Amino acid sequence: MKKGFKLSNNEMGKQIIELLPSHTNLYSVNYREDLSGKINCLQECISENCLDKLYEELSDYLYECQQEGLQCYKEELKEDIMSKFNLDDEESHCLVYETCQDEIDEILYQRDNSDAVADLLKNTGKFSLFIDTGLEIEEGSWNWTRSVQTLWLKKIKRKLKIESREWDSKIRIMLSQASYGGQLVVYFYDSIDEMITNNPEKDWKSIRFTNPSIAIINTSCGSGDHASLTGHSFTIPFCRKNLFIDWYFKYDFVATVCGMPQDWCKESIANFSFKPIKGRKNALSPLVAEAIQDKEYALRYNQGKCTFGDMDMSRHRDTYYINDFPCGTKCPHCGSFWID
Repeated sequence: MKKGFKLSNNEMGKQIIELLPSHTNLYSVNYREDLSGKINCLQECISENCLDKLYEELSDYLYECQQEGLQCYKEELKEDIMSKFNLDDEESHCLVYETCQDEIDEILYQRDNSDAVADLLKNTGKFSLFIDTGLEIEEGSWNWTRSVQTLWLKKIKRKLKIESREWDSKIRIMLSQASYGGQLVVYFYDSIDEMITNNPEKDWKSIRFTNPSIAIINTSCGSGDHASLTGHSFTIPFCRKNLFIDWYFKYDFVATVCGMPQDWCKESIANFSFKPIKGRKNALSPLVAEAIQDKEYALRYNQGKCTFGDMDMSRHRDTYYINDFPCGTKCPHCGSFWID
């Protein structure tokens, strides 16, 4: 077969094209493969309202999947050509992998309906997600007077648009038990792909919660408490930067702090809308700055260094224990100290 042979230029070529499947799936994802190990990348995709970062990080994996898929289809085609045109293995191999390889690859590409990233996201399932309302609760509730607690109760009710006293006792208990303070957040249970419109220019303007699961969380020390406001509904302006995967933080509230399953807040329903509502936007969460800081700490550690003040001991090397007062662990490189 000559090198200049074109599939669509003669009868044999047209018959070879007919042997190719009308639809292909070049990316085959095993049901056990998921993106649970890519939480940082998934959080970045949520913040940017785009999956580009994920496709970029998975580029090598996607290329390997694609090449494996092409190989399978071309091997099947080679067998069909040998049978249909009575060619030997060498002739068929030369036709598929040399003479007409570019054309065959192009056809297989064009007929591909698969999306490995979509399949991986589906396999990954749902997470506990939360929206930070922008209200920061002060620490020290163990020492509050009744009047001070009432003041914070009113602030929370105003933020969550609660007019009745139905959930006052629940909120008071949450305040007293979240003694280290933190951010007032609203949890819900959903998948990552549902959080992305894939159009940074057109994003949601508001979010309505029904039966909200609320919490006061402190991701710095790993503390907080939660409450379910069954029967309540409210709508607030949507701020994408304040939307987080709970697992994203080292001291994540759901699993690490409380030991709860990811679906603990499945009764809390979040409905997003492109329709804006009246009202001031929620303040940008301080967790945004915390996440940026944590990313810088991780980058420095990956460069073989560490940072004074980074209290994640796993990002320090050669730490040692001091048994004299005050007892604790010290990093010899940056001087960070974890007191017992």
